[in-house]
Formats: sequence, C-alpha cells, structure tokens
Amino acid sequence: MTHAPRSLSRLRSLGLSLVEMMVALTIGLLLTVGLFSMFTTSSQAFKVQDDFARMQENATVGLRYIGDSVRHAGFFGYVLDANNIVNQGVAMDATDCGLANWALNLTQPLTGFDLTTLNVNATLPCINASNFQNGQVLVTRSAIGIRIPDPNSDGDVSDGIAAQTNFNTTIYVQSDPNAGLMFYGSNFAALRGAGTTRRLPNNNDVDVFQLSALVYFIRPCSRPTGSAGTVCQAGDDGGQPIPTLVRKELTGSGMVEAPLVEGIERIDFRYGLDDSNDGVPDRFVRAPTAAEWVNVVSVKVSLLVRSPSLIRDYDDSGKNYDLDGDNVVDFNCNPALATPLPVACYYKRKVFSQSFQVRNLAQRRGA
Repeated sequence: MTHAPRSLSRLRSLGLSLVEMMVALTIGLLLTVGLFSMFTTSSQAFKVQDDFARMQENATVGLRYIGDSVRHAGFFGYVLDANNIVNQGVAMDATDCGLANWALNLTQPLTGFDLTTLNVNATLPCINASNFQNGQVLVTRSAIGIRIPDPNSDGDVSDGIAAQTNFNTTIYVQSDPNAGLMFYGSNFAALRGAGTTRRLPNNNDVDVFQLSALVYFIRPCSRPTGSAGTVCQAGDDGGQPIPTLVRKELTGSGMVEAPLVEGIERIDFRYGLDDSNDGVPDRFVRAPTAAEWVNVVSVKVSLLVRSPSLIRDYDDSGKNYDLDGDNVVDFNCNPALATPLPVACYYKRKVFSQSFQVRNLAQRRGA
C-alpha cells in the first residue's frame, strides 16, 4: 500500500526556518545575559553588604575593647588614693614597657603617646618598631573588675586565689578606702598570716582583684612571621599585610603582645578635659600636658576600618579620611596620585567613633 505524496506547502510547514531559529537563539542569549547580569549584580551587592557588615563588626569589637579599658582605668579596689597601695615584693621583668616597674605605676592609670617607628622603642621598650604603625598609643592601668571568689565562704580568699590560672606569678591588688597592697598570688597566704592584708571588721578578707596594664596601638600585620612569629615583615599575611589593633597585656611580671582586631588601619584618641571641675569635658585635645591628665574625664576613640579583602574593581583614591573632625586629612590611600593605583586603594574604608567616660576619677584627683 502506498501513501500519497505530501504537498510542497505541507513540507515547508514542518520545523523552523533559519530566520526563526536565529530569532530564538537571540532571545535565549538575551535572557541568559540578563540572568547572568542579575546574578553578578546580586553577588556584588552581597559582597558589599558582607564587607560592610564585617567592617562594622570589627569596629564594634575594637571600640568595646578600648572602651572597657577606659572605663576601668583607675579602679584598684576600694582605696581612695592609689598612693596608699603598697607594693609587697612585686617587680617587673625585662619586658616591662619603660622605667623600672612602669606597668605598676598605679598613680597614672590613663595616659597616651603620639609616636613613630623611630621613637616608639625608646619611649615604650616593650614595642618592637617593626610591629608599630606610626600613630597614637593608649595606656590604661586598673584592676580587672571581677573580684576573686571565696569558694569556701570562710572569709579567707587564699583558696580563691589558688584556684586561678597561673596564680603564683599573677599580680593582684587588695584595698579598702584607707590603704591597699599589691602582691603575687603565691604570697597572699603568708601576707595574710602576717596580718598585712586588708580585712573587714568581721575578719573576712577585703575583695581581691587581678591587676591589669594595657597598651593599645596599631600593628602593620596580623600574623608576624619574623623572629619565630613575633615580628612583622613585608611578606606577612600572604604578601598583603593586614593592619591590626593589638595591645600589650600585663601577664605575670611582663608585657605580652596580643592581637585583637584585624583591619583597623588608623586610630585616633581625643581626650576630654574638665577645666571647670564639674565632670563634663570642656574641650578635647590630642595630647594633654603632664598636668592635664588628671583632668581627663572622657576619651573619644576614632577607628579607620578597611574591608577584609581587596576589591580589584574598586578605587578608594578619591576619598579623604578625617578621624578627628579638624578638617585635616588624616589618611588617603594615594597621597602621591600614583599611576597605577597602589594596592591600598583597592579597599573600602569607613570611620567609626565613640566616646567613653573615664569613671574612676576620685583616686587621681585625690592623689
């Protein structure tokens, strides 16, 4: 059985013509390009939001560290005059940050410096010049605001001190309104037995606190590789050194360097001076005189924070950053207007500021 041949018009109606196929391919290509563009835009927007969120998080953490230290500065228990705290055999080692027992100078709980790599080690020997980025340094001294517990509730804090990590070499302070003492944890029991420690009328020990001395500054790298991982070098952090907020911490009888927050590129301190003795700052200065430190009642902290990673299609060279509000440029990634742009110009940046009250004023003014 044979079939009738299809007509020519019937054959032409089957399938797509070349023009129709080209139109379909063009429409599909346009849709693909649109979807790809939308995906790229969404991805870039997500990265911008993520970078800003991480910058804000880093700024918040950095300001919290510094703010807590400023608020605690000058707290050494309950004594009214830090001059009445007697040193009971405590001595700093070679990693101290200045003259003998510099970290134990309780009569100067808050101070600052404006230094460069050329003079930082002469001023503060505990800071290696390679680990310092030109700028300001903040020093706080206080007792940590958590008292040592009395586990046995017998009024004798010796057992509470003995339960602390590395208590033998850790420095503590104990004081009542009249007087106080500074001592190693290993010596407390003997001092108590000799009647040297401070006690309440019921013979219970007055609260004991751990001593703290902190030095805040900016280090040019996050993970040093020089000198067995302690000194910054140009090739650190994968060849792109990450500026990092660090601090020297009183640990035992020495100062130990501890990194805090990455991406903190510049730091600025402005000290609020109370000239009228009403507890409210009348003016803010960058560098109080030696006689003015006793009148510092607040500290304004400004941080220049950069994005965690560089962005190749971003140009920050057109932005000037003024940390202290004096209309003077404190930072520009490309001050020489170099071409091509330096690597520093491929980071996003933002300034974050916060003021903190210096709460423990009575001891300094009483002294």
